[in-house]
Amino acid sequence: MDIAIGLITRFVYDSMFWGRNELYTGKNRPLLLAYEEAHTYLNKNDNNSYSKNAVERVFKEGRKFGVGALVISQRPSEISETILAQIGTLIALRLTNSGDQSIVKSSSPDNLNSLIDLLPSLRVGEAIIVGESIKIPSRIRVKLNNPRPTSEDPKLVECWSKKHEPSDENYKPVVTKIREQKI
Repeated sequence: MDIAIGLITRFVYDSMFWGRNELYTGKNRPLLLAYEEAHTYLNKNDNNSYSKNAVERVFKEGRKFGVGALVISQRPSEISETILAQIGTLIALRLTNSGDQSIVKSSSPDNLNSLIDLLPSLRVGEAIIVGESIKIPSRIRVKLNNPRPTSEDPKLVECWSKKHEPSDENYKPVVTKIREQKI
């Protein structure tokens, strides 16, 4: 994953850099790169990461060539400080970890502590937006997809309370699906 993300990022950055004045690319046709689950490959403790070096370059220099970046992470405290320092707008959903909350706090004006203190109690679909793209830091409601993606947690007590009869047949479909997956 490290090499793939690094290569794609470098290819996009180099294309935008060398085509910065062309009519069909560069500043004339800006791009936004989205990095999902970024804490897994843009980790501040990983000093030898190909992807982290490429993405940091986009964050430091990409805007002037038409390359923007979006970092999506459940653990902002694990993201590289170089990347965090370049973020212009931060959209934070519910965060319960104090280290993650402090990242949002450090990105917002000092007089907004009461708004930032709401982070652990935000409901599903609520977020706090702070930064350049919004005049006043705000608590907002995000429209939820309908139908909702199946990303809810399992109902632990209910599932553990069910009686499951052991059988060799139970896992054959799972093994088949694993074997038939395509990369």
